[in-house]
Amino acid sequence: MFLYWLCYRDNNQISVVIEPGASLIHARMHASLANLDEGEFTEGHELPGKWKVAKQMIGRPAIAGGSEEVVG
Repeated sequence: MFLYWLCYRDNNQISVVIEPGASLIHARMHASLANLDEGEFTEGHELPGKWKVAKQMIGRPAIAGGSEEVVG
């Protein structure tokens, strides 16, 4: 299973969710079922396998301005 970086825009606010999935569409469906897809989907990217993501960040929305928590 891969990790995907999903971006959503709602009322000029950007949120990012990291979701696992076999494909981008699978990750988007998973986010939708968990009610994490607030706003309009703008883009999604597979994260490189060598990147380390803290488990507590997976499936948790991060709002723009707080993204240093996601990548830092």
